[in-house]
Amino acid sequence: MAKFLLLSLSAPLAQGIGLRPDLKPQAARSGPQSAQSTDAASTTRTMSAQALQYFRGIENASAKSPLLLMTLKSNEVVSIGGDFRPSEEFESTGQEQRQQQGQASALPWGIGSPQAGSNAPVFQYSGMPTLDFPKSGIEYSLEAGGNLQSFSSARQDVKIITQVLENVTNGFFLDTNGGDGERPSNTLLLELTGWRGLITEPMMYTYAQLRWGKMRKSWIFLGCMSPHENATKIGFDWYGKIDENSGHRIHAYPINSFLAEMGGLTTVDFWNLNTGNYEAEVLNETLLYSGSNIEFGVVLISYDGRTAGLGDSRWVQSRSKSETTDLIWSIFQSAGFNYIGGLDAYLTTDTTPSYDYHDHVFVNPAYFTARNIPVPGSIKAAPPPRMAVSSNARNFQGFWDTWDEGLTPDQEVDKMVQYISNAKAAAAATESTPFAHRVDPSHTPAADASGYNPIPSYNPTRPPPMRVA
Repeated sequence: MAKFLLLSLSAPLAQGIGLRPDLKPQAARSGPQSAQSTDAASTTRTMSAQALQYFRGIENASAKSPLLLMTLKSNEVVSIGGDFRPSEEFESTGQEQRQQQGQASALPWGIGSPQAGSNAPVFQYSGMPTLDFPKSGIEYSLEAGGNLQSFSSARQDVKIITQVLENVTNGFFLDTNGGDGERPSNTLLLELTGWRGLITEPMMYTYAQLRWGKMRKSWIFLGCMSPHENATKIGFDWYGKIDENSGHRIHAYPINSFLAEMGGLTTVDFWNLNTGNYEAEVLNETLLYSGSNIEFGVVLISYDGRTAGLGDSRWVQSRSKSETTDLIWSIFQSAGFNYIGGLDAYLTTDTTPSYDYHDHVFVNPAYFTARNIPVPGSIKAAPPPRMAVSSNARNFQGFWDTWDEGLTPDQEVDKMVQYISNAKAAAAATESTPFAHRVDPSHTPAADASGYNPIPSYNPTRPPPMRVA
């Protein structure tokens, strides 16, 4: 009981420190607390010497030197309804500490990612503070270990490579809401064969797995794509589905903003599109409006309808899956894309052999024609999972026996081996690291007459300095 009381008494002080670093005059308000606006000093207290010593000790506490819970007296606790005001001594101490650490108004030096060298300039000065550049020299940390395999839920990656992108190597992919980057992932196999890409992920814990758990060799962004031409914030529920009423709201940008941060790319060879049920809005803005200057080759899209009660924004309004399908097909048609088939097949009933697809593949004929590559006309999916129990097992057995998935497993293995060989042959012997907010060493200016060089020579052991506009 005593411990519970001490924790309860500590809460107001801790909350005051975190939420009210300084107390500003408040607008007049009615009710029992209205007197605070005229005489704040009468309802607020500064910290005692004992409390100040306690909170100063927090920064030095550790497992070897634990911080003992202080004993507060009743007169040291702010009364209910009052605002905590830290003392001038406490505030000045915090300012001195920040100055000693060189923090000032910026983040502490070194905050970033587990990368050789410091990339703090990217995190501190980039227009997208959570856009992180590809890792070089750091091994993958995958559940699959060093095994080269399909990482998709229904072999979508193998089907895309062997039937659609077999003549496109070392391309650039865009993976929106890419999950943890491995289980499942429609882009990891591409990356392992030499592709580069951008992966967005709006869920914080999943992003942590993707970013620091898998060590993907792609640009990684904690956020999502904007449904219009401006930067905004999008809400998501626990399962990664759009919900503007959710407390979890994350930054979103249009495609042009992302590509500008990565050096001005103008081509996305493969787009794995899954944004949590506002795919149509992102697709419309990207292909027909602000992203119409970007060349897209192949789009693999999964989508669903939306229920009511997700917020007031137009991109969360109720819409059935059938209506969403019609809208998406119309957008692709307006953008000049062809539909070539579905992937990730599933049975729609357990009584008759009927099925549908979770994913759908669209190709841009102009993309393939510009590269003198035959335009893919169809794609064959892996069969749907076999159901454990069926009321008509004989019909289902014939259904699976006659399923056409395009290539046999042995043929797919042969094609993948040849694809990787082609990718290695097409790759340059030495590949420069992508630059973002950095100076390309090939354009480093020479020193002036005094010998001063405003930009240091390139050092491969650390990121180049930030590009100055």
